[in-house]
Amino acid sequence: MLKLPLLFTLVGTALFTSAQPSQFLVYGDMPYSDVDAKMLSNPTGILYKAAQSTPHDFVVHVGDIKSGAVPCTNTILKENYTLISQISTQPFIYTPGDNDWTDCDRKSLKPRYDELERLDFIRTEFTHTSAKLNKYTRQTAQPENQAWLHNNVRFMTLHVVGTNNGRKQILKSDKKIARAQVQVRDSHNLNWLTSHLNENLTAAVIFMQADIFAPPKHDKACTDTRQKKCDGFKVYKEALNKLANTYDFPILVSHGDTKAFCLSKIAAGLWQLNGPGDFQYLDIAKVTVDVKNKVTPFSVRSLLTNKTIHDCQ
Repeated sequence: MLKLPLLFTLVGTALFTSAQPSQFLVYGDMPYSDVDAKMLSNPTGILYKAAQSTPHDFVVHVGDIKSGAVPCTNTILKENYTLISQISTQPFIYTPGDNDWTDCDRKSLKPRYDELERLDFIRTEFTHTSAKLNKYTRQTAQPENQAWLHNNVRFMTLHVVGTNNGRKQILKSDKKIARAQVQVRDSHNLNWLTSHLNENLTAAVIFMQADIFAPPKHDKACTDTRQKKCDGFKVYKEALNKLANTYDFPILVSHGDTKAFCLSKIAAGLWQLNGPGDFQYLDIAKVTVDVKNKVTPFSVRSLLTNKTIHDCQ
């Protein structure tokens, strides 16, 4: 197959469709405090005003809509979801993070919640609308998983979260049931991933909360029979590497979860954008996908400073 490299540039220019480059905004791990909540607030927040003045096709929040130290009440989750979704009039996409449900049972929180109950709440409250995007669809079995097509670039979300993808720190749910549901979620995620990629695409961008590329504590993959002391992200890394080797277009994985705001080439055809947020980087990433560029697959810029975001390594 003919290799078609692709440019992903995080910049803020005019809203383009059709043959023009695709542009989007992506961020996550916020609001964690009153500071970033004010930055996102309408009409005076600096991030709100920057997003309003930056042309883009859609906005993606990659999860963790509150700090892990804040309880997961209905009110807090709803208020923060409203805050993160109102920074733009363009379509808004959200994929859950561990702070939004798996970590809601921490002993330090008052009140504490059964994490599976919080997952049901998120699916009930935040997955009932359809974004006005080309060929937009939600996964029936797992409605937080979404996919759309823009300028022949496949965009999708996968529900992959921290705490070893939900296998650790299960403090109020039945552990066997919770871990069995993780296996089911993995299966739905992998089916969603593979079913939406094909040789006719020019690129793919995959949004998730977890930093699956962070060095794991354990080498072996988690399975039905191995749920402890295992790498809950290994199946995704293996699947993505296989897809990058199969198709002649670049794949970008855009995530949050860890504190870096940086860009890396993981392997041939596979790239990682560790987005802003998490107290340290109160910003939004600006992305342009330009399939005509055959040299540099993508670059990253800050919404606030317009500075280039460099390699993670």
